[in-house]
Amino acid sequence: MGAALLLLIPLALMSCSTDRKPSKGNPVAGKGLFASSGCEGCHTFRAASSTGTQGPDLDTAAPSYAKVMRQLEHPGGLMPSFATKLSTEQKRDLAAFVGGPERSGKSVAAPFRPDSKRLADCRDGNFQCLEQAFGNLTFNEGPKVALAHLQQMAATTPAVQSDCHQIAHRMGSAALAHFKDKVSPAFVAGTTFCFSGYYHGIIERAFLGQPIEKLGPLAQQLCSDRTITGDRFLMYQCIHGVGHGVMIYTGYDMPVSLKTCDGLKTNFDQVSCQGGVFMENFNSSYGVTSKYLRKDDPIYPCNAVAERHKLQCYGLITANILRLTGYDQRKTAAACHEAEPDWIAMCFQSFGRDASGIAGNSAAKALASCRLARSHEGDCLYAVSRDIVSFDAGAERAGRFCEQVPSKYRSRCHVGLGSVLVSLEPTPKTLKAACRRISGRHARSCEKGAGMTTPQT
Repeated sequence: MGAALLLLIPLALMSCSTDRKPSKGNPVAGKGLFASSGCEGCHTFRAASSTGTQGPDLDTAAPSYAKVMRQLEHPGGLMPSFATKLSTEQKRDLAAFVGGPERSGKSVAAPFRPDSKRLADCRDGNFQCLEQAFGNLTFNEGPKVALAHLQQMAATTPAVQSDCHQIAHRMGSAALAHFKDKVSPAFVAGTTFCFSGYYHGIIERAFLGQPIEKLGPLAQQLCSDRTITGDRFLMYQCIHGVGHGVMIYTGYDMPVSLKTCDGLKTNFDQVSCQGGVFMENFNSSYGVTSKYLRKDDPIYPCNAVAERHKLQCYGLITANILRLTGYDQRKTAAACHEAEPDWIAMCFQSFGRDASGIAGNSAAKALASCRLARSHEGDCLYAVSRDIVSFDAGAERAGRFCEQVPSKYRSRCHVGLGSVLVSLEPTPKTLKAACRRISGRHARSCEKGAGMTTPQT
């Protein structure tokens, strides 16, 4: 067994109430120690993607932090001694990862496990096959190659386009496995294609197995590497992914998830995280129906959450309304008009985002949808242009769309384009050049959306 961490059967019993103390240590560091100490060879543990059978199944046993610490400090039986091999800090880190009163029992996510499935095996367009095959491609050849292939296939294969976000989720999970659980290189290798599903998949997998009381500090830590913090766009994607991840981890407990977001350091972090929470609440990555939805109240929970949470909630609410109306856009627009008065405009921005997704590459369909917004047509068109840039990870198609909108809304459309383009261009110089090239005579509106002129309103 070498240095494998073979826990004794008594340790494998469920934790007692006396063990329910706040755990110490860093579970992220502990995850690395679990691998480097040889624990994977002996234990099945979902959070580590390990399937060893020589020692107890840690998912079934769910040992507490205190019991893991006792076993590490006072070894016995078949388990090799770690009393002197690990420092006190390392033992605490390992115990924080393996133990904890509320580990990942509720999480609906699972670690990525590669198999032999290839894209050639998915000719029937089966979504599960496509997700696994793209995950395998990511794991084996790296995310850059796989994401480029995804972008090519999404343009020509309807099954890939319709499931693109979920495929990208699986690819993010596979990328984290490819980079041996290192978040920063996985992030740097990614793209926003398909609504940033790749980034969401990285973070949701990174949460697996962590103690619930560590979610707040862990959320901040996951996104603290300089390669991420030095790029505001990557920072947003990371923190937004935290919102998805904590919802998935907690089994769609929205209040706990929002509380985790509220505990982050800055307003930027808090708001970015909230968006991930509400997106996951309305559009589950795993087909879960959140209990924070009501069939008889399509605006819920936006009309019930705290004021500080309404912006992100209303910005995504029509995903829920569309589902309830059977994707009847006319009824969805009518529901937005019944929202809280101060948030009707934001509801129609959400409507524009979803109308863009439904329209696909058809500008005519998106324009027709936005006409249903009546006095809020400009809010809808603004959101369509943002959505196109976000989906394409580029603004050329959005620029062509904006030139087709009614003239009185054209400037606002280019403002929306610029508000996302700013995250894609590396420097102010290249951003300004891109605005001139794409928006032409509306370049100043593009710059305004990017925050280069008068602040966006």
